[in-house]
Amino acid sequence: MALSFAHFGPGRGPIHLDDLGCNGNEVSLLECPHIGVGNHNCRHLEDAGVDCLESLISCEDEQVRLVGGGTGAEGRVELCYNNTWGTVCDDFWDVEDARVVCRQLGLPFQFATAHGQARFGQGIGRIHLDDVECSGLEVLLLSCPSNEVGDHNCDHSEDAGVMCSGGKRLSVCSARYFIFM
Repeated sequence: MALSFAHFGPGRGPIHLDDLGCNGNEVSLLECPHIGVGNHNCRHLEDAGVDCLESLISCEDEQVRLVGGGTGAEGRVELCYNNTWGTVCDDFWDVEDARVVCRQLGLPFQFATAHGQARFGQGIGRIHLDDVECSGLEVLLLSCPSNEVGDHNCDHSEDAGVMCSGGKRLSVCSARYFIFM
């Protein structure tokens, strides 16, 4: 899928190609008609990108994954439905929903946190779920009450995310020290 307007963020450094006229049969971008290597009349806000993985990575229904996080235990929540990855809207998204996602992924979930407003970046393509309201006991995200798959009133600026965390949580407390001499 071709992406434009710096979908993955603006680049830095020299701009090598502009005004490409590819027909799809080329083996290299340099085979496409262009205005010359290094010649351009654009800025990095117009950088082009490509999403090759969407069609290459197949998935199984009900599968979830985290995308765009700094670790494998955090990121934007994506759900597979009809062999296609899609995002989840943050309407009603809370810690119980986050726990279900983390548990489904086999990650620590006791202190999972829910995040909205595309904290881990905006997804592309389909939006599968909206108004998710897990109790926290479900084993699969798709088992949680929600709108029908594909029925949503949001865009990718509301993509839901999670941070999975477990183990001991230490609390900060104050103490008084008495020294006897």
